Amino acid sequence: MNLASVKRTAKRGSMLIETVIGTGVLAVAIPLVTGALAESAKSGMSAAAETRSPWMISACMAEIQASRDGKSQFFTPTAIHQTLPPAGDVWALAFTADGLAIGKLNPAEYQRGTGRLHGQSVRYIAYFTSSEAIAKNGYPPMLRTHIAIEYPAASPVNKRHKIDFHTLIP
Repeated sequence: MNLASVKRTAKRGSMLIETVIGTGVLAVAIPLVTGALAESAKSGMSAAAETRSPWMISACMAEIQASRDGKSQFFTPTAIHQTLPPAGDVWALAFTADGLAIGKLNPAEYQRGTGRLHGQSVRYIAYFTSSEAIAKNGYPPMLRTHIAIEYPAASPVNKRHKIDFHTLIP
């Protein structure tokens, strides 16, 4: 029997402890990397939503004014001082990834989320609500209007991220 050949064979393999340590390092590293990638994607979506939100809010305010004038592209006509949306209605507008309005969502589409509307991809949803503001002496009555930009649009309402905007309108 040649002892030199036995020693060489033992040096070629890895020991059990080295295998256990290597597996432990991978078990910790892989979830950390996956988590970092997921957070990076969320940050990217959040940054895109914040960048496009001024355009979407401008479009929403234009639709409110058009509704007051009876010329809204998406919503029913409303009167000045009438709360938004009218009783029993849901006002939710779908927007593309570029922040362009696509159309109004019905209550079911708003609740479950939607990825497409009128053949276009939906990325954001703007949800409208309002209530009467506390009247101040000498000032006309106002409505406290809340518009929430929600994303991703394909997710159900309780899983979407939201950016909230508040303003007063007559």
